[in-house]
Amino acid sequence: MIQGLLRKQLTSVLVAVCATITPNSAISDESKAQTPQTLTPYSVEYTSEYRIGWFSFDIDATRTLEQRSENLWRVDFDAEASIASLRETSDFIYKDNQIVPVNYSYRASGMIDEPDRTLHFVADAESIEDLEKDRKRDDHWQEGIQDNLTYMLQASIEVAKGNTEFTLPVFEKSKTKPFRFRVVGKEEIRIKAGTFDAIKIEQVRDSKKREVYAWLADAPGYPLIRLRDKKDGKLRYQIQATKVHYPQHKAELSDNSAQ
Repeated sequence: MIQGLLRKQLTSVLVAVCATITPNSAISDESKAQTPQTLTPYSVEYTSEYRIGWFSFDIDATRTLEQRSENLWRVDFDAEASIASLRETSDFIYKDNQIVPVNYSYRASGMIDEPDRTLHFVADAESIEDLEKDRKRDDHWQEGIQDNLTYMLQASIEVAKGNTEFTLPVFEKSKTKPFRFRVVGKEEIRIKAGTFDAIKIEQVRDSKKREVYAWLADAPGYPLIRLRDKKDGKLRYQIQATKVHYPQHKAELSDNSAQ
């Protein structure tokens, strides 16, 4: 239960989507002109409360995207709760609007009873190496395959290309699954970090009992600023951004209400 919460809250639909829409942020026009339309380094801090009947606990998390060389990037995800912690890291190549995962790692502690995972993706050989179990999973390779972190970034690229509905193959745990997305539209939302223009995205599921929506800031990199998960019409959890920082420009996402 805890493991599913930490992963799905801040990774399943953490579609760090970007596009060609003009952002409303604290970054200057000159800085915007120098910012890539798709991937933009940023760091986002989140907070959330999850309730299970009478029991509830808070989760704090950080997601960081950085460019390590011309085509090599890294995305990190760290989540902390009083009873557990989680860290995921993915190194990937970004070229010609396509993300190609290289290395993915998953580490959990506390009440998360799940083994470590370390994956190595070899695109030329169309191979996935499970280094923890010392085995290959080549039969799960698909064109455009993503790991459990990079699919969120590839989703941003698909939106940037004008796609409003798309499916991405994602290797999760031991098999590849289709993740489907649909762009709903734009709206202004109020969260703990302030009031922001946002793009609403749905993770499409076969079951109508489950609804997962993400709101992405209409700003460089289109970072996630809110996520809601409902089941049978009841809110299971929601997360909110408390801070969005752009290290290259030494700027933070601004609040509409402060303008």
